[in-house]
Amino acid sequence: MNAKQPITQYIADMYLRLSREDGDKEDGNKSESDSIANQRDLISAFLDKHPEITLHKVRMDDGYTGVHFDRPDFISMMESVKNKEINCIIVKDFSRLGRNFIETGKYIEKIFPFMGVRFISINDDYDSAKPKTASDNLIVPVKNLMNDAYCRDISIKIRSQLEVKRAKGQF
Repeated sequence: MNAKQPITQYIADMYLRLSREDGDKEDGNKSESDSIANQRDLISAFLDKHPEITLHKVRMDDGYTGVHFDRPDFISMMESVKNKEINCIIVKDFSRLGRNFIETGKYIEKIFPFMGVRFISINDDYDSAKPKTASDNLIVPVKNLMNDAYCRDISIKIRSQLEVKRAKGQF
């Protein structure tokens, strides 16, 4: 009987994302936010330690919310998955993939495994190629739920700040 051999070589996309609300491009002249550069540096350092992973492309949605997955580079990356150009996606943490609890969980738990994609979230110490532990079943959804709650919280804060400005006649 022939057991399925694990993949030993991976072709990966590095996925970087930062929403406008979290951004640090105040002067308007920066080509990208500092956070995007930091995400790139973190993932590059990870790749330096993992010769079994070859970088395909850097995908970057700078200035896009994580609430939905209608982001240009995310869509392009998923096309590369469908076309079997890549079989690995690496992010800094779960919140960079998305902040929608249900959709992010669906990608991590259903879509990526179904499509044969190794998913790595560096700061969350999550690698779908590693055997799942009992705590993964609890920690991954809890972190995604916290990311979703943060998004809702920041939205309320921004709206209240805008209302204060409108009341003062500012725009």
